[in-house]
Amino acid sequence: HSAVKLGLRLFPLLALALDLPENFFDDKVTKPAAIMRILHYPPQSGRVDDRVIGIVMRQVFTILYQQDEIPALQVLNSAGKWIQAIPIHGTLVVNLGDQLARWTNDVFKSTVHRAINRSGVRRYSIPLFFGTDYDVPIEALPSCVSDTHPAKYEPITAGEYVKSRLEATYTRSKAT
Repeated sequence: HSAVKLGLRLFPLLALALDLPENFFDDKVTKPAAIMRILHYPPQSGRVDDRVIGIVMRQVFTILYQQDEIPALQVLNSAGKWIQAIPIHGTLVVNLGDQLARWTNDVFKSTVHRAINRSGVRRYSIPLFFGTDYDVPIEALPSCVSDTHPAKYEPITAGEYVKSRLEATYTRSKAT
C-alpha cells in the first residue's frame, strides 16, 4: 500500500511540472492500474553490445526498488548510448512510460531501459508499474501542444492503449 501511496503522490508533481493545476490527475487515478512484480535476473555471461534492445513501460511510470550492491539497470540516453543507473542506497528509480509520453506529446520521454547482470550473483528488483484508471482518455495535454508542436498521437483510453501494447508484444513473441 505504501508504494501505491507514493505513486499517487507523484501525480501532483507531474501536474505542476506541466503547468497544470496540482489536482489535475486526481480524477484519473481513483482506481489506478498499479501492478507490482518481483523480477529475477540470473547472472549473465557472453557478449552484450549496444544492439541488445531495451524495453519501455506501457504505463505512466514505474517505481523501482533495486538491490544496492548489484548494478544491472541501464538506460538509453538521448545520444543512443546505454548508461548504468547505479543503485543509490535508500532511493527508488522512477522510469517514465509510454502513457506519460503520449499525454505530454513527448515533452516527457519514455525511459528505454534494460537489465544486464554481470555481477556473478542473482539479482532481484521490485517494480511497481503505475497507470491511470483504464477508462481515462490519453490525449495530448493542452500545455504540451501548440501551433509549432501539434499533437503527435491519436487519443485513446488508457485501457485500450495497454491492451494494444500487450497484443503487439505477444503477437511478436508468437511469431518468433
